[in-house]
Amino acid sequence: EKRNNMGSQVNPTPAPMQQGPGGRQYGSYTPQQKFIVESFNSEVLVQNRMDVFDVRTWKDVEEMTAEALAPYKTLVVDTVGRCLDMLSEDIIAAAPKLGRGGVLTQQGWGVLKGRFKAWVSAITDLGKDIVMIAHEKEDKDGDTRIVRADIAGGSYGEVMKLVDFVGYISIQGKNRVIDFNPTEKYTAKNPAGWAPLTVPHYTKDPHFVAGLLVSGREALGKISAESAAVASAVLDWTAVIEGYKTAEEMNKAMPELLKLPPMVQAQVKKILWNHVQAKGFTYDAATKSFKVAVKAEAEQAVAS
Repeated sequence: EKRNNMGSQVNPTPAPMQQGPGGRQYGSYTPQQKFIVESFNSEVLVQNRMDVFDVRTWKDVEEMTAEALAPYKTLVVDTVGRCLDMLSEDIIAAAPKLGRGGVLTQQGWGVLKGRFKAWVSAITDLGKDIVMIAHEKEDKDGDTRIVRADIAGGSYGEVMKLVDFVGYISIQGKNRVIDFNPTEKYTAKNPAGWAPLTVPHYTKDPHFVAGLLVSGREALGKISAESAAVASAVLDWTAVIEGYKTAEEMNKAMPELLKLPPMVQAQVKKILWNHVQAKGFTYDAATKSFKVAVKAEAEQAVAS
C-alpha cells in the first residue's frame, strides 16, 4: 500500500545510518523526490510530506516495479534491519529447510545475502540512490561502549560491503551530528573524507541529505577517474618495461619513474623489479644502478 503521508525520517547518507540516542528527527534532512519503504508499521506526523510504501512482508518490497519508482530519485529503507527480517521470513516460508526455530540456517543466510544483493542492484541499476536506516545495537568491550548497526547476524557484513557510505548520528550538546569516520566505538565508511557534520534543522536546510548524495557521488566519481588514470599509466609503463633488454635501458628509465605519482610509482617499481629478476639483472646499491648479475656475467663470458 502506497500513501502520501507525513512519513518516516530520512537520514543523510546513501548507506546505512546508525542512530544514537535522539537520532530520529522526522523529515528534518530529506533527499529530494524521496520514496519511503516503511517497515516499522507506525503513523508518524512529521514536518515534510513524502510518499510512503507500507511494507508488511517481503513480497510488498518485490511489488515495487520500475514504473512505480520512476518519479523518485531516492529510496529510503526504514529500517534495513526489519527489512532483512522480513526477507528471512519469506525465505523460510518458501523453503522451511533453510530455517530452524525461525532462524536462518547457514545455507539460508547465503540465500538472504544473494537475494538482498540482487534487490539492491536492481534498484541502483534504475539510477536510484538508496538510504538505509538502522537502529544502533550496543555491545561492550570491557568498559568501552561499542555501537554497530542493528542488522541481524550474517546479513550485517553483506550490507556493509554493499554500501558506499556509513554514518553514525548522535546528539552532541544541542546538535545532531553525523560522523562518517570510523572510530573505536562505531563502524563507518567515508570515501569522501567528510569531517563530522552538524545536521541542520529542516527549516534551514530541508535538502541536507540531497547535498550529501551529490557530494558523495562526485567523490566516488573522482576516485573512479583517478583509479582509471592510475591503471592506464601502469599499463603503459608495463608495455615499455617489457621491451627493456639491457641494464642501460633500465637505468635510463629510473629518473622518469621517480617522477611518477606515488600510486603509479609503487606499482611500476614492482613491475620493473620483477622484469629485472626475470632478465637476470640485479641492483647495485653502491652505484644506484642496475647491472648484469654475477652469474649472468659469467655465462656471457663463457658464451663469448
